[in-house]
Amino acid sequence: MDDRSLEESTQEKTGSEGFLKKKLYRPGPLVFIFCLAIAGLLGIGYYLTTKETPPPKVVTRPLPQETPKLYEEDSSSSMEDKVRQVDFAIIESMRDLNLPMAELDLLDVEIRKNSGHDYHYQVLQIPTVPDRNKFLAVLGEHLGQRTPDSQLTSNGTDEAIISIASLPTHRLLLKTVPFILPRPQKKGPKLAIVIDDIGEDMKILDGLVSLDFPVTLAVWPNASQTRKAVELILEKHRDLIIHFPMEPRGYPQYDPGDDALFVSMTAEAIKERVTLNVAKIPEAIGINNHMGSRFTENAPGMQVALAEFKRHGLFFLDSLTTPRSVGRQTAAQTPIPYYERDIFLDNVKDVNAIIHQLKKAENVARKQGYSIAIGHPHPETLAALQKWAKERNPSIQILRISEMAPKNLQ
Repeated sequence: MDDRSLEESTQEKTGSEGFLKKKLYRPGPLVFIFCLAIAGLLGIGYYLTTKETPPPKVVTRPLPQETPKLYEEDSSSSMEDKVRQVDFAIIESMRDLNLPMAELDLLDVEIRKNSGHDYHYQVLQIPTVPDRNKFLAVLGEHLGQRTPDSQLTSNGTDEAIISIASLPTHRLLLKTVPFILPRPQKKGPKLAIVIDDIGEDMKILDGLVSLDFPVTLAVWPNASQTRKAVELILEKHRDLIIHFPMEPRGYPQYDPGDDALFVSMTAEAIKERVTLNVAKIPEAIGINNHMGSRFTENAPGMQVALAEFKRHGLFFLDSLTTPRSVGRQTAAQTPIPYYERDIFLDNVKDVNAIIHQLKKAENVARKQGYSIAIGHPHPETLAALQKWAKERNPSIQILRISEMAPKNLQ
């Protein structure tokens, strides 16, 4: 290519570039590009400011699990508690087969002993069942779930026997038979019902003091509603006693509270603790123990405690949370008016099971002339007492505990 052609080519190229530059650098395109850039930046900013930021990952370490404190002692290993589990297995079986619970009749109760432990041997009239084999099969299933060491045997027709560790505990009559009930030697069987753990649920307490028979109320000295409960009990003229916390076996898992009596306390510390708790409920006429399976086995501690109870003019009702309680012996030595629990009502929180326990208490009262039953302010217990009131044996007097002679004076 010659010089002239090169020059013309260069001029042509330079002219097209100049034309492009002239087009680009005009005000219109520059403004458009600028606006486009600004719009892009604004879009990016909006996205960044409105986008949800995921929460930061939090690494948590599991908190150490504290063993929950229990506020009633475990009696599941005792023979009497196993008997109660059998009672409930019978009730469950009747419920499964739609048998009328009102026709379950407790014909007799006999207090027997096993290795020093009391338990109640019972004779029960079972309502007529269409299919006895089915009833026994269902009962066997419930017994296996509740008391694996129980045995159910039947003569094939009219009776069945339930045993626990080879000891007979229940005789079941599957056919209606005449049965003569034992009559007490003493005139007029008497029953006292004590409700523990009062001082928290005022609604339940309202129901208890409204029953058409008297119940004795055992109030915690340091409950949240102690004074309010005391005032209502006095207003309704019910017997008031102090539900005094004492050390159980298994403490501190089973916690009686900081105001309890402990076996490690000195005599002076026990006296001081009794004085402080009694001062919270000076209107009380007696004491019964809350928990206390360990303390009530401790003779030195019980001697000091019962002497202090006597000094304050109070009787002692042994809740018998252990069969090895020295309460009776210590009360005889002190001496102090002494009562003793015969029946626990509501280890199983079921209305029908509690009514069955009330019938046991009636039967014990008929046989020995008196009986003391202890329950707790559960809704099921109140409902059972209300229902039982309509069907209870009218020949048994339901009394305040103060109207019954102490056991060591009978």
